[in-house]
Amino acid sequence: MPPRTTRPLGVLRFLGIPVSRTLCRETAYAVLAPLPGVICGIALLELLAVSLVASVTLVGLILLVGVLFAARAAGALHRGLLRGLLGEDIPAPPKRKWRGRGFLSGVRARLTDGDGWRAAAFGVAYAPLGLVLFAVAVGLRLYGIAALSYPLWWRAVETDGRPGIGLVGDIGLDTWPKALATALVGLAVLALSAWSTRALLTLVVRPTARALLGPGRLADRVTVLEETRALAVQDSAATLRRIERDLHDGAQSRLIAVAMALAGARDQLSRAPGDSPQLIRGRELVDSALANSRTAIEELRDLVRGIHPPALNSGLDVALETLATRAGLPVAVRLDLPDRPPEAIESIAYFCTAELLANVARHAGADRAEVEAYVKGGVLRVTVRDDGRGGARPRPGADTGAGGTGLAGLAERISTVDGRLLIDSPDGGPTEVTVELPLPAHVPRTVPQESR
Repeated sequence: MPPRTTRPLGVLRFLGIPVSRTLCRETAYAVLAPLPGVICGIALLELLAVSLVASVTLVGLILLVGVLFAARAAGALHRGLLRGLLGEDIPAPPKRKWRGRGFLSGVRARLTDGDGWRAAAFGVAYAPLGLVLFAVAVGLRLYGIAALSYPLWWRAVETDGRPGIGLVGDIGLDTWPKALATALVGLAVLALSAWSTRALLTLVVRPTARALLGPGRLADRVTVLEETRALAVQDSAATLRRIERDLHDGAQSRLIAVAMALAGARDQLSRAPGDSPQLIRGRELVDSALANSRTAIEELRDLVRGIHPPALNSGLDVALETLATRAGLPVAVRLDLPDRPPEAIESIAYFCTAELLANVARHAGADRAEVEAYVKGGVLRVTVRDDGRGGARPRPGADTGAGGTGLAGLAERISTVDGRLLIDSPDGGPTEVTVELPLPAHVPRTVPQESR
């Protein structure tokens, strides 16, 4: 049986000597993290004080916005120290989408940055906490090591002509029993330093960092809702695609077969001799049924195209180029789409582009147009520009001939995936309409099952 070595290691751990990975991490964090943390905390405190005093002016509010950005940066620094030194992985809060219009609205929106305020609170609170942590981890350890080694050097120190360290009056640590007792005190101080450091990290630093540096409960809830909505939209797109396949392969094929049968029946009736009222009536009924079946086939084809345009089978880039060739005016196309987006996003981008190009052809009086599509920062942007008369405005409930209802409908369609419709159309032109569609990070493309 191999000799047991756990007991000496347990004694060393009890004394706070970093012999395990956990103790090494805790010691490294307690020694290295307080310095940058305290500096950031003091700087944030001073900046907050100055900006709050000056917040009665616009300059003070702008400075306060800068402090919140600095607090977020300090929070990222603390998360990096916690992750790299302590092994505590705290996810970063999500980046907010500032929707304030105008300068003052933007400042007001940024002042409501809850994640920034929580990061500032942690930074300010960490200044004294870091000092205490450093004092406990380093100061007590140094004192414990000095006391533990006191029997080795007490005779080399003199106080008032006597060996050892003097305490009060004639009392001093000037004998071997007192030196050994000092060493025992050093052992206790080392153990106290280790356990106090772990207690501070476990009971104060870690919980406070999780609460103030990570995403808030509202942010977590918003993230869950966004992911759930993305999955729901994607599932709806897949369901519609299956319906489109079923209609195309099932009902449409049967209607075509019925139309062909009716066409054959009409040919047979047209060759039948005689002109009896029953025969004439039969020919009329067959002609009417054939016309209705052809109308139903065309309507069904339009419905299928509205659910999922066949052009999208080859990708959004090919579909947009196809729309440009059918726009009725010269359209330049610039595309940068390295990967295919999810079906729902792809479909919305296609229909929005089709509607915008139709508006250009019908209402803008333009000589040329341009379609640009690219992905940047996790957002698919499709921009349609024209050199027409301008003045495009979304007008809910307006006459469709004015083009306003189309833009309002686009805004409603885009809002289902938290997208935005940006319109720049001054009177006299030109017009630029941009569709922004966020791409879900964790929703893969789904391949619809073939109908049976």
